Amino acid sequence: MRIEVRTLRRELDRRSFLAGSLSATVLALSSPMFAEKENSTTGHFPALKELGRKFSFAILADPQVGHGDDTNPVAANARRTLTEAVREINAMKPQPAFAIFLGDLVNVFDERSVATFEECIHDIEAQPILVHGNHDTHPPYTLFKQLMQRVCGFDDVFYSFDAGDWHFIALPCSLGGQGTEEQKTEAAMLQWIESDLDANKKRPTVVFEHYHMLPQGLTQLEWYTFPLDLRLKLIGLFTGNGNVRFYFNGHIHNGIKTSVKTSWHYKGIDFITAPTIIAPRNFGEEFEPYQRGTAEGGYYLIVDVEGKNVAIRGRLVGQEREFKYPRHLRPFHEDLEPRWFHRTPELPSNAKLLNGDFRHGLHGWQSCYRYVADDDPGFVWKACKKGARHAAYVFTRAKEPLFWANDEMMELYQTVAIPAGGSPVLRAEYLLEDKPTDGGGYIRLNAMRNNEFKFTMMFKWGENERKADILVRGFGYALTGTAQGWTFLEDLGRAKRGFFWIAPSETGTWHSLTANIAALHDSALGIPGAFAQLGITKLFLAIGTWVNRSKGAASGAYFTNFSLTSNPQLDSSIDGIPLSIDEHVFKTDFGQDLVERQKKKRK
Repeated sequence: MRIEVRTLRRELDRRSFLAGSLSATVLALSSPMFAEKENSTTGHFPALKELGRKFSFAILADPQVGHGDDTNPVAANARRTLTEAVREINAMKPQPAFAIFLGDLVNVFDERSVATFEECIHDIEAQPILVHGNHDTHPPYTLFKQLMQRVCGFDDVFYSFDAGDWHFIALPCSLGGQGTEEQKTEAAMLQWIESDLDANKKRPTVVFEHYHMLPQGLTQLEWYTFPLDLRLKLIGLFTGNGNVRFYFNGHIHNGIKTSVKTSWHYKGIDFITAPTIIAPRNFGEEFEPYQRGTAEGGYYLIVDVEGKNVAIRGRLVGQEREFKYPRHLRPFHEDLEPRWFHRTPELPSNAKLLNGDFRHGLHGWQSCYRYVADDDPGFVWKACKKGARHAAYVFTRAKEPLFWANDEMMELYQTVAIPAGGSPVLRAEYLLEDKPTDGGGYIRLNAMRNNEFKFTMMFKWGENERKADILVRGFGYALTGTAQGWTFLEDLGRAKRGFFWIAPSETGTWHSLTANIAALHDSALGIPGAFAQLGITKLFLAIGTWVNRSKGAASGAYFTNFSLTSNPQLDSSIDGIPLSIDEHVFKTDFGQDLVERQKKKRK
């Protein structure tokens, strides 16, 4: 029946299909063509249960196709690579039993783009299975459910199925918000996951989800995922019963080498970031046989299952040579990036500032997790000697290609208890060997009362900070556990909870900072004793550099001689020049370029 329906559909008028005006006949035939309708979120694709112990399946992440007549090279390549991948999968012997499309099926979820996606996968012989991505509508997922009905034969957005001895779970994203539909869907999904995993304790299980669960190494990818609380709940569910063996996500837009280097083994699960159909992000490297994909995209996976054994092959359309994924991925543990599991106000504090002169390497300092290319890395952080001083060196560089690129930042940090006396004074020195190119650096701190954020201070230098908004959202996510807007720092300033000073950026000389935090806070507010009333107990201290998305953007700085003492009488200064206190102390240009572009759009 399935073959007969497929043949009949191929005889339908494709011109109306491509135009997006799907006829009632096409809609009626779509469901039986792909799968039988079922009413439950479990037990879909019953034919796959009979596969036996040996089978394979394909994973195609982020097709993100647009209108069929879009001549933009990225859009045109996305259509081409998706179509070629389908053709290659059809030609495989033995043929994969099913093909997972791992979210972001289209770039904009409109009728013409969806029609193009359906046309691209129209001829696939393997059972197509769709996973929802953040580009694929929001709860209640009405249009995505219609697509699910046409392609998969049911309209569930979270569901499971069995294939051979294995159990598979597909989950949606675009959750974690405050809307009624989002909260209702999230609660139902979490309850369903717990029940489904519990009912399948004896089956090895694979989870498909568009968003990543573990760090990927670029600034945007710190916050461009689920909110912290939901992410931790999901990880807890996946690791709770011991039956989940694999977690596959898309969303990152990466090649094969990056896929391997951004995948992790954590608490018995291999978390694998699948390579992308569309052009990848600027991680800046790829294995030589697959280099062409860094500009064009066209990556996908073939997963071979034999009993409880799994082997993964990475492929690039038009390239016969396959990459065999290592059986053992890098282990992940929380010490690699504590911020991934805790909001920064929740991080435990050291009794005093540790290793402020970096004489003991980077001991006492944590680093945000960053992707390091094998050659010419975009991020560098190390302890070193600079002249007679021990120092920390923090460097950030824009990597090419620049498509999908954003501003990037790299920082070291530690949390320190307020020193006895309650009037903290921060001292530090920094040196710029070269003038930043479309970037800059900073010394920043967040003041907390126990685990409650109170205010931030930032001493910053550089150029074109108004074009940097991704790092702002990273600061906000680390602080709150939820994605924040590009005006996050500006909003703190307007609320008089953000204080900003421009620091000198002359090269070749050590600049010295003395910041009497309580005095600066009270003077800016014009309220003596305001700092003492906040009851600050600890400070999150961070040092870093950042760059914008532009060719050649680079920024590096050396830092040393940090100390945190109590001295209410000490004046604040940089290079001996008193820090000014006026209305500008509450203003920052970070993210301003995007703010102004949004204002123009609204007009």
